[in-house]
Amino acid sequence: MEVTRGRRPGKLDAAGTLVEPGRTPVPLEQVDPLALLPRFVRDLVHTARRDIAMVGGRLVLGRTPPPLIERPGKGTGSVVSLVGKGPRIARSVKVVNVVHETPDAVSIYLTEQDGTPIAFEPGQFLSLDVDVDGQTLRRAYSLANACLPGTATHITVKRIKEGRVSNHLNEAIRAGMELRVLGPSGNFTVQPHSLRQRRLVMIAGGSGITPIMSILETVLRSEALSEVTLLYGNRGWDDIIFRDRLAELVAEFGARLRVDHVLEEPPTGWEGGAGLLCPEVLGARLDAHKAVDPRTDRYFLCGPTPMMDAAHEVLAQRGVGAHQIAEERYTRPEARHEARGSKKTQAVTIQSRGSAQGVRVGPGQTILEAALAAGMQMPFSCAMGGCGACRVRKHSGRVEMEEPNCLTRSERERGYVLTCVGRPLSQVELEVEPS
Repeated sequence: MEVTRGRRPGKLDAAGTLVEPGRTPVPLEQVDPLALLPRFVRDLVHTARRDIAMVGGRLVLGRTPPPLIERPGKGTGSVVSLVGKGPRIARSVKVVNVVHETPDAVSIYLTEQDGTPIAFEPGQFLSLDVDVDGQTLRRAYSLANACLPGTATHITVKRIKEGRVSNHLNEAIRAGMELRVLGPSGNFTVQPHSLRQRRLVMIAGGSGITPIMSILETVLRSEALSEVTLLYGNRGWDDIIFRDRLAELVAEFGARLRVDHVLEEPPTGWEGGAGLLCPEVLGARLDAHKAVDPRTDRYFLCGPTPMMDAAHEVLAQRGVGAHQIAEERYTRPEARHEARGSKKTQAVTIQSRGSAQGVRVGPGQTILEAALAAGMQMPFSCAMGGCGACRVRKHSGRVEMEEPNCLTRSERERGYVLTCVGRPLSQVELEVEPS
């Protein structure tokens, strides 16, 4: 058992062993040029080999999101779309290290079964199937490390009140164990390029730092001319996840990284931002850093719903367009509205690639479960309404979905539904659009 207390993620040596990092980063010119190509070029080969082995030779499909999100929210696609017997298919990965970031947050370092790093895009998440008290529960946790060669892969899980999985992982996870995962999934991400020069503003609250951290460090290390401003809200000083790691990055990158901690309960003598990240506080902090100006390329938001709503309000007041904002919303599955669907079996017709196939969806089944059970090739990834990989267009009929999920208002108005959390209430006609 290896349980350590640390602040900055380690590295994997050539043998796949976790080692402590040095303070000097690898110069960009020393990095394998192939590693600077879009990750999906090399990741699709790795993912296909991994998932074919996992499902015994079934087909693996790939979809690639645009380099930058061009709309608020998620749901335009997914880097990985699996085809299998059902959305409960998961693969086992190894837990190689456990690091306690704060009293209520733990980083879990993972590798594939063969010891290779988990391939992902910065900002994506894994869906975990965790057994708690005899029940299998699925939860999504963001990968928080820089998306660069040699960097140890980890998710970070913050304990939440009455959170069955988060509490279980904080208390029980140990090095040497295994976890069952799906993904990575999600398009809250960027495509780094060594020649890019851009300015990014990121607003995070609590555990919302996890995907932000991955994007932030990847951009800083991959794009020598880019700058990042981070506004990060927490309850108190000891609640700041990656506090020391952020301080080290500020020392390393200087003026290219500005970190503004905003504390709800600041310690005596605190001179930084104070209070909740409400519209007034957010507006003042953004103005203090001159963080809203024409040079800013994108705004990345991740945190509690009140913080997210406040950020949208403040940015809109300052003339920031919706197309400039990318967001990741966290929801509590315990509080999610469960869609039960019809009490009778319903007929669903699914059009794909110019042909149509009918499937009968029984009471309690999702459309995805029924389609996969019937042998249909359906795109999906996280299988819990968080990534949008299973998004299809509804032409007729009624579908009830579990809420909240990742579909935006615009997508709903255009008739899109998610098959992984959607259950028919009547006869339904759907279309799987080309990727």
